[in-house]
Amino acid sequence: MDFHGSALRRVLAFIFLVLSPVNGDVSYSVPEEMKRGSAIGNIAKDLGLDLGRLSARKARIDTEDNSVKYCGLNLNTGELIVQERIDREALCEKRASCVLKQELVLENPLELHRISIHVLDINDNSPQFKEESIKLEISESAFKGARFLLDEAHDADIGQNTVQGYTLQQNDHFKLNVKTKTSNQNIVNYY
Repeated sequence: MDFHGSALRRVLAFIFLVLSPVNGDVSYSVPEEMKRGSAIGNIAKDLGLDLGRLSARKARIDTEDNSVKYCGLNLNTGELIVQERIDREALCEKRASCVLKQELVLENPLELHRISIHVLDINDNSPQFKEESIKLEISESAFKGARFLLDEAHDADIGQNTVQGYTLQQNDHFKLNVKTKTSNQNIVNYY
């Protein structure tokens, strides 16, 4: 019985030692598609770390799930920098919230800081219709003011960066009428 109690105490002590170096989270918001080398924020300053000791403590940025390393650390300035292009649509598709999880790791003693990077959408995708060309066959006997519904265009961007309206080339025979529903969906009618 004493052996099991001592083993349990060792396991609990190990868990405590592994979990105790996690000091705190830091969060940044950045627009997607920033250039490589762009500064996200000064993580050393934000966490109150000694800039001169970053190299000695082998400071580095890791991912929580061993995926792509989107961020790096400039050991001279303490800045968290973009290491790989961050494409919000590829990471999060149409989800409203897009958070990239990274970790700052320091050694001797081991210290971990979780980093949450909120990736903000920019208007970097153009609206696309299902088909490149839409042909409507309109009978000569169609009355003036007849309406013809079109499929809506889809856009990989979200929120205010998604499809807001359509334009039609100047035409003496048709005009485009856009009505907006309360759910932010557009109905397009040609006249």
